[in-house]
Amino acid sequence: MKFRLIGLALLAAVLFAGCGDEEAKEEKKEKTDEIQTTEEAEQQPVTRPIEEADNIPPKEKEELMKTLTRHVDAFNGKDLDAYMDTISKNTDRDYEEERLYVKKVFDTFDAKMEPLHTAIIKYDDKKKEAHIFVAMKSVTKDLQSEKEIEETTRQIMVFNKEEGGWKQTALSAMK
Repeated sequence: MKFRLIGLALLAAVLFAGCGDEEAKEEKKEKTDEIQTTEEAEQQPVTRPIEEADNIPPKEKEELMKTLTRHVDAFNGKDLDAYMDTISKNTDRDYEEERLYVKKVFDTFDAKMEPLHTAIIKYDDKKKEAHIFVAMKSVTKDLQSEKEIEETTRQIMVFNKEEGGWKQTALSAMK
């Protein structure tokens, strides 16, 4: 009987020690998670509302928005020449390669773009350059498989004023 009590006492001590370790581990994990969460929060970019630049001359704003509309309408209408007329030939990208790529898109997909929100977020009168933010909804249907994808991307389109008007010189997009 004495050995049983000693055995029970040892078993209880091991169990309590194990529980204590688990509680300590859990407490340590919670503190670590707290620190990681704080560090992650500090690393997160601060999101600000998209605001229009305040130095855009009304005439330039009107021309830029007309160019953006022509760009989207030409894409939606699969009008390759009109679309390419909104793209600058004065960039690092190969204009003819861009033309072939867009033609392939037109031949392969039924794609439509719809600007949901636009704002000219940067305007440089000296460089004759404007950055337009666009929340762009796109619906793309593969003509062979009939598979359709709808998504909204956030885009920054860069336009420069050239001899023929405003032309797109760069595009960055993200989901």
